[in-house]
Amino acid sequence: MKRSGILAITVALTLGLGGSWAIAAVQDSQRTRQQCQQLVDRVNQGYAQTLAFQGSDATALNRLAEQLNTIAHSLRQLEIDRPPLRRTQQQFVQGYRDLSQGYRGIVAALEAADEAPQNETGLQQVQQAQIQVKEAGAAAHEAARHIDQLARDLNQLCRGN
Repeated sequence: MKRSGILAITVALTLGLGGSWAIAAVQDSQRTRQQCQQLVDRVNQGYAQTLAFQGSDATALNRLAEQLNTIAHSLRQLEIDRPPLRRTQQQFVQGYRDLSQGYRGIVAALEAADEAPQNETGLQQVQQAQIQVKEAGAAAHEAARHIDQLARDLNQLCRGN
C-alpha cells in the first residue's frame, strides 16, 4: 500500500475515533447536567418546604421534620453516578436528615415541657426542656447552614458543566 493510502487510513481512523470521543464527551456532559438538574430540583423542594413553613407548635414542627426527612429520602433515591455529584448528594441526604432530627429534638422538648407537672419537679423538667430546645435549635441551625453551603457548592459544581 502506498504511503498516501496508509496516511488516508490513519487520518480516517483518527477522525473516526476522535469523533467517537467527542460524542462520548458530549453525552457525558449532558448526563452530568441532567444529574445536576435533578439534584438542584430536589434541593429546591426542601428549600421551598422550609420557607413555606408556618407554625411554632410541636405538631407543625413535627410535620416539617417529616417533610424534610421525605426530601432526604427522595434525594437518596436519585440515581447519581458522577462521583462529585454523588458525594454532594450523600451530603445533602445527611444534611436534611440532621435538619429533620434537629426539629424532632425541638418537638420532643416542647412535648416534655407541656407534659411537665405543675410543681417543683415540673419546673425542673421545663428548665431542662428549655435547654434541650436551645441545643436542638442550634443543631438544626448548623444543619441548615451546612445545607446552604452544600447548595452553593452544588451551584458552583454544576456551573462548571
